[in-house]
Amino acid sequence: MQAQMQALADRLSRLEAANATLQSENAELKTIIESRNVETEQLAAETRSLKEQSEQTTTDLDALEGAGWASRIKFKGDLRYRAEGIWKEDAAERKRHRIRARFGFDAKVTEKSKAVVLLATGSDDPRSSNQTLGTADSGRKAIGLDLAYFQWNWFEGSDLVLGKFQYPFWRPGQSLFFDGDYNPEGGAVTYRNDLLFASGYGWWLDEQYDSDRRGRNSDPWVIGGQVGLNVPVFDDGSITAALHYYDCRGCKDQSPLYADKPNGNSAYRIEGELRNFLAYDYNVLQFATAMSIPVGSLPLTIWGDYANNLASDVKYDTAYGLGAMIGKASSPRSWEAGAFYQSIDKDALFGQFVDSDFGDGNTDAKGWVLKGGYAPAKNVKLNATYFMNTINKDVGDSRDYDRLQLDINWKF
Repeated sequence: MQAQMQALADRLSRLEAANATLQSENAELKTIIESRNVETEQLAAETRSLKEQSEQTTTDLDALEGAGWASRIKFKGDLRYRAEGIWKEDAAERKRHRIRARFGFDAKVTEKSKAVVLLATGSDDPRSSNQTLGTADSGRKAIGLDLAYFQWNWFEGSDLVLGKFQYPFWRPGQSLFFDGDYNPEGGAVTYRNDLLFASGYGWWLDEQYDSDRRGRNSDPWVIGGQVGLNVPVFDDGSITAALHYYDCRGCKDQSPLYADKPNGNSAYRIEGELRNFLAYDYNVLQFATAMSIPVGSLPLTIWGDYANNLASDVKYDTAYGLGAMIGKASSPRSWEAGAFYQSIDKDALFGQFVDSDFGDGNTDAKGWVLKGGYAPAKNVKLNATYFMNTINKDVGDSRDYDRLQLDINWKF
């Protein structure tokens, strides 16, 4: 009995030792589990934080992408207020006030291409974006598409342009052989380096769905090109000279005339027709040159322009202009002034292109133009232009034609 009791006591001692060991291990396991729970909660919190950071990063990237696209767009615009007086011999004096507003943007599409869109006031008159105040009981003024073109720099120094764009060729000084508001429609290729510049172009004048009297397509269009040199002279000066040719295809015996106005060109009527038809072709060869040199702190530009219509049987076929401008009204308190003389025979130039102010907007005119400008502040410019012209100088009764324009221009 005594031996058995001793055996039981030994067994109980072993069980108590085993139980103590188990309790110790359970305590360790509990501590480990509690630590794992804390780590799990920390990992969950870190996961939530990383998710929030990822979402914020995505939002920031989207914003940056949007800002990047916005940085590719350059908005531009201007507003002009004009007071104008017109005095035409044997006609009533006319005074009017006009506005011109333009707004648009240049959008960089790729590293070598851009799209340009510009809206402007004015009707469908291709040579004017002015709107006269006081018409239609102060009704709303028309707004149209002034520019809309794509420009691709397809290799170094050369661009391809498609759409409704500005003239793709150089014009000397203040020459008025081409109206500054006329924006042709078609395509052009231009090239320029430090010395040479050139361009070739073609644009539509009037897309017609009918045919001529011989059953052929009668769409009139213009094809042309220019090549020139720009040579540095003196200090910061240059001499530029260019040869330019354009051919008005399908113009003779056709009527590519806005509002049926020949604008001074020779025209005729066909019995039974209610429109004018041009009497001649316009194959115009033009030579232009300009010299720009500094005179003290002021830039001086002197230019000359000569053109001849090479089409057969044309009697009044020559145009020329000479002029000079000193100064440039750009920075605050800067000024400019100049004068030039111009003479355009009746059929020397295609009348739809010539300036709409000189000689009442017609060929068959000659005379002087005096200009002055002052910039009182940045992006603000005051201009005065006075035309002293003779109209109908070749055909009909010649008459005096004077025109004064006072402008305030704001750019933004």
